[in-house]
This record gives sequence, structure tokens and C-alpha cells, in this order.
Amino acid sequence: MNHFCIIIDSQRGYARLDRCLEAVTHAINTTDSPVDIIVLVDKVRSRYVMLAERHNAQLLERSAGTRGQRYNACAHHTQATTLVFIDPLVELPKGWLAWSERAMLERAWDAVALTVIGTSKLPWLTRLLYSTGDTLALSVKRQWFERVGGFDVEREQGIESDLLLRLVACHARVLNQTPEGNRAAG
Repeated sequence: MNHFCIIIDSQRGYARLDRCLEAVTHAINTTDSPVDIIVLVDKVRSRYVMLAERHNAQLLERSAGTRGQRYNACAHHTQATTLVFIDPLVELPKGWLAWSERAMLERAWDAVALTVIGTSKLPWLTRLLYSTGDTLALSVKRQWFERVGGFDVEREQGIESDLLLRLVACHARVLNQTPEGNRAAG
């Protein structure tokens, strides 16, 4: 059985964290696999503790370093077989976690991304470049995450796109879902 760990960096949007955790809680109810939730915080405060208790999440204090460093530290903190990185600034579509789980387990994809293509992007450029949008959620099998060295520790922005490109370069099977439909790469 697969074991998920959902990782959310609170530094990217505390104001929307409660709504994000609510969506994650509902998403967990659509899967049969065990799921842990870890919220990265700069400092444990009572408001974080209340949110964590309400949504059965763990808090991990990690303020120093880039976003890539924070995510890597959290990934090394858990033993889950699948790591899920979610941006708290967005609301995930209902059923995305269950869809991701099926794609990875039944269809043997190594990573599944939910990416919104910006309206400023040219359609032909979007086809040429694998990921030119914002990654809202990324599920990746731990073995592949470790194989490519995790997130780039020098980066604060674009870490998901960078990881996806490195996964594809290493021949991982990556499925990229957009609101317009699914697209495979790799």
C-alpha cells in the first residue's frame, strides 16, 4: 500500500492555510492510502497549533534557507513512499489526490503534477516547453525524488518546474494535468 505525505509550506500563504488544509482533509477522505500532513512553519505559534490540531497535521519548524531547502528537509523527515507538495495559495480541484493516487499506482506514473498555464504564455511555447506554468500540486514517488537529488537548494521560485524537468531528463514517467486536460511528458 502507498503512504502519502502532503507537505505544505505555510510561508507561502498563511491567510489561505486554513482553506488549503480543509481541502486537503476532504481529499484525504477520497483515498484508501494512509496520508500524513506536514505543515512547514517558521516558528510554532498558537494559531498554527490550532490549525494543525483541527486538521490532524504535524508542524515542522523550518525557517532558514530557501524553499528548496525547506521542502527537502521536510521530505527527509518523513518515510512516506509518495511525497505531495501543495501550494497553500490555491484551491485544488476535488478528487485530485485520488486521481493522482490512481495515476501513480494503477498506471505506474512516477510523478503527477497539477499545473496552471498562465494566460500570458503563448500556446506554441507551452507545447515546446514541458512546464511553463505554475505548479499547484506535485506528487512524486520518493525513489525518484531521491534519485534526482530533491529540489534545487539554491532556488526559492520555480522549484517544482525545475524538479519536473530533471525527472523528465532522467526518464521518469511524468504526468502533467492542466485544467484543459492531461498531458504526459517522459
